[in-house]
Amino acid sequence: MRGGWVRDAVMENHPWQLRARAAGLTQRLLAKILNHHERTVSIQLRSHGQRGVPGHVIAAIVAWEVMTPEQRESWLAKLETEFADNQRSEQSKPTVITAAELRALQQYVRDLEQRLEKAETQK
Repeated sequence: MRGGWVRDAVMENHPWQLRARAAGLTQRLLAKILNHHERTVSIQLRSHGQRGVPGHVIAAIVAWEVMTPEQRESWLAKLETEFADNQRSEQSKPTVITAAELRALQQYVRDLEQRLEKAETQK
């Protein structure tokens, strides 16, 4: 690593990193697809979260694996347009969330996680 930033060339050999690399997906491109910083993607791929690699990261890798080169190009073009549109709309209106809304959202996420865990254990 140079200057603390993660480079594509230094992806470690964690399972989802290997799978992404095998599909031709660099860490930099994955960060672009997920609209995350490369450092965030690096941490996520190394399973440094409490629950391992996040589902949205796995979904992006699997989607990339099954897409044709044309589908990949189309997806990237659509993402760039979407991100640009989101940036323009975010610049025009600030997002404000109250403490009560945040607590409700956190509870909703916890409930969803519990449902997912329950569904997985019942399989």
